[in-house]
Amino acid sequence: MQRVRNLSSLQKEFAYMNLQRLGNQPVDQLMMFIIASMASLCTIGGMLYWLVIRDSESYLYMVTSLTASLFCWGILVIQKNLPKENVYTKLISPLIIFVVVVVTTLYNPLSLWHMWVAIAFCPILLSLLVDSKIYVYGCLIVMMYVVLLTIFGPTSVIVGDISPIIAAITRGVYTFGSAILGGVILVSRNQFKKRVEALAFQQQKQQVINLLQSFIPVGERKTQTSRKEIGEMSMLLKSLVKAYGGLRVQEWEIDLLSLLHFVSRVKLPDYMFEKEGKLSEFEFEVVQEHCYMAKELCEGIPDFQEVEKAFLYHHEKVDGTGYPYQLAGDQIPLLSQMLGLVEVFLALTTPRSYRQEMSQREAYAEIQKLVGHSFRADIVEIFGEIID
Repeated sequence: MQRVRNLSSLQKEFAYMNLQRLGNQPVDQLMMFIIASMASLCTIGGMLYWLVIRDSESYLYMVTSLTASLFCWGILVIQKNLPKENVYTKLISPLIIFVVVVVTTLYNPLSLWHMWVAIAFCPILLSLLVDSKIYVYGCLIVMMYVVLLTIFGPTSVIVGDISPIIAAITRGVYTFGSAILGGVILVSRNQFKKRVEALAFQQQKQQVINLLQSFIPVGERKTQTSRKEIGEMSMLLKSLVKAYGGLRVQEWEIDLLSLLHFVSRVKLPDYMFEKEGKLSEFEFEVVQEHCYMAKELCEGIPDFQEVEKAFLYHHEKVDGTGYPYQLAGDQIPLLSQMLGLVEVFLALTTPRSYRQEMSQREAYAEIQKLVGHSFRADIVEIFGEIID
């Protein structure tokens, strides 16, 4: 009995894994798989129908559905073997579907006058496969084809037994309605995609924050400073960014930069926080390593690029003597300059084991001496207004 239950559980798990694997397929391949499967079912039905009836109509249906089935499975194989990096790969499915619809409506192997209805499905299929720009172009092509089909198409496809005017109006309404429906699907799809991306980003951001926060106690022990410095840096940076103006920086980015700055010190040996003299060449190289912490944590995440860049360059100096890349002048991002300035200010106004802290005025006077060497004059001037 237990073996039967285990077998049943394994079967369910296997079925779930197969469904999950199927759901992870690209939309264009998944759609072609569905179309190919439907065509295969039609082929099986057509074969059974032909075996029972054995007339020309059943034979034509069987051959037509078999041809469509082989064609679709062949396209699916081609899709799976095409390079995924190619931007034109996703255009193959809608193009093939459109060609099949054109051939079907013109050739009309089953001699059905309402075969033109297949055209109405093109915008809906397009909305599931392409982006907004290509969708608009695709709908224009479909509508142009409907007009040409109405004027020059075969009578058996165009009219049937009803008035040509009514047939034309019906085709126009259905095609236009299909285009609108496809547009609604496309908008819904894009909105869902944005929600999923936003949720994924929030999860990534929280994971990074949780990881950094777990190192705060280590940073406090190493530097003999309080985590309050994170909030102070964040407050000063936000005030400086706001007063300077023109920077598109979000508050969470500043909070993350402040947290990163505090935690990045855990990469340094303990003794370096108490050393008074000049650093050796090796020690200086070790100090530079903390600039890469944001890059190590955030690389490959698009929404973290500004944080990564600002932190990487916050020790660069306007005269080109900074590190790690010796950038100069306008090569240094403004947010990096601001972070570096606030870092110096907090370092000077925080007590160390080897010196007393300075007052805000004394610290600002020291920073003014670094204008043109470490920092831009306009940033230093605005910072002075903030601390007043």
